[in-house]
Amino acid sequence: MSRMNEDLFDEETRIIFRNKLENSLSILNAQIERLRLRYSEMEAKSKEYFEKVVECLVNMDEDRAKIYAEEIVEIKKLAEMVKKSQLLLLQVKIRLETIIEITEVIGLIVPLTSLLTEVEDELKPIAPEVVQSLHELSVCIEEFATTTVYNRLEPVKYEELSSEAEKILREAQRNAVEIVKNKFPDIPALDEKEIKIYAYISKNGGEIDLKKCSEELKIDVKEIKDILTSLEEKGLIEVEGA
Repeated sequence: MSRMNEDLFDEETRIIFRNKLENSLSILNAQIERLRLRYSEMEAKSKEYFEKVVECLVNMDEDRAKIYAEEIVEIKKLAEMVKKSQLLLLQVKIRLETIIEITEVIGLIVPLTSLLTEVEDELKPIAPEVVQSLHELSVCIEEFATTTVYNRLEPVKYEELSSEAEKILREAQRNAVEIVKNKFPDIPALDEKEIKIYAYISKNGGEIDLKKCSEELKIDVKEIKDILTSLEEKGLIEVEGA
């Protein structure tokens, strides 16, 4: 097998193809980093709006809180798309790195064209600037495979390539949803007493004296403890020494 693969490449073809792959890899790396930064910005903005929601609830301004909450939902939707695109590009990057390191693995080149076609459609609304580069890479691989490989290897069924690409897309979607779910805070739903306790804590610099708080707010100490647990579970406070 190794002998046959060596015959498929003359040195000039190998160098030209490798240079094109390395150029595409460089572009992919830059785009992956750009998407990472975009995602980080969304995460920071979501946390900022989350704090605004809580602040508005404390101030009994539910209409304003709703506006910020709705914006967080939209940011999360966009963040899922960005994260999915980032994961898809990472998949293409890893495949390219493998092909560059082991140019004899022809079987990795052909399925990549199917993956690239699927990824292009996914990236259009999020990263249109990289779509053209991926298309050019796909054309390059198609031409290379047609002239150098197809006549010497067993044909690969398109359905199999499409199935592989679809599995990758589904996996990227599941991973993106899970990552965003863990990174972005849910919109807090606070009842009247939770709002009072949170406001009390904020007013006192993040600290609370249970007995004093109970006397001032007319809420039983045990109930205050339960409320603190609820606020901690919602990600609004962190109870120390519990």
